[in-house]
Amino acid sequence: MHVKIHPIAEHECESCGIRDHSLFKDLTAADFELIDQPIHDLSFEAHATLFDEGSTGTNLFTLRTGLIKLVRFQPDGSQRIIRLLTPGDIAGLEITATDTYDSTAVAVTPVQACRIPQSVIRRLERESPRLHGQLLRKWHEALKQADDFIADLASGNARQRLARLLLRLSQGDSTRDVLLPSREDVGAMLGITTETASRTVASFRREQLLTSLDRLGRHFQVDAERLGLIADGAD
Repeated sequence: MHVKIHPIAEHECESCGIRDHSLFKDLTAADFELIDQPIHDLSFEAHATLFDEGSTGTNLFTLRTGLIKLVRFQPDGSQRIIRLLTPGDIAGLEITATDTYDSTAVAVTPVQACRIPQSVIRRLERESPRLHGQLLRKWHEALKQADDFIADLASGNARQRLARLLLRLSQGDSTRDVLLPSREDVGAMLGITTETASRTVASFRREQLLTSLDRLGRHFQVDAERLGLIADGAD
């Protein structure tokens, strides 16, 4: 893991590509003066763990690039992916309300994230109505994403579930470069076996619902219109 540490400044947040989606979206210069600890700019390799379920929560992570999966492990050792975070999302949001993380956060791809101390967020929440309002919005987004994740990816057959995942990753844009997680992760997200995930991805490629952009079969463009029909059950 490579770490750059610097005290965050207002001009740095203003130039950040995800500022409009971050917790600091509405902060003023006076708000930034309340930040008395450094914000850490971190880079994680794929498969790195940001934090573990049940551990004491000390930092939140604003995802800048890449994908993060939030995982809960079952008694038999298997994993269940409960959410997939994309740039602008926050990992560890729950520690604004409790003392421990309620899932394990793992980088699916190489990740860049801003690590924000919990104490900074709590002070800003007390003293800045702007951060308080943004926290409420982020809680609402996280709740909706969790509900949508269950509704979209845990119902229907394997083709419908995969189509919905691909539409979520591509944001319904056929021109977007989509990085598909490993087949194991796809299976864990969709509640299907790794073998079923592999067969369904292969079928989508044969049908040109997925067009490969690299030799490793990880980067794709999607046919969003046709995937939409499959997601709705009109296969």
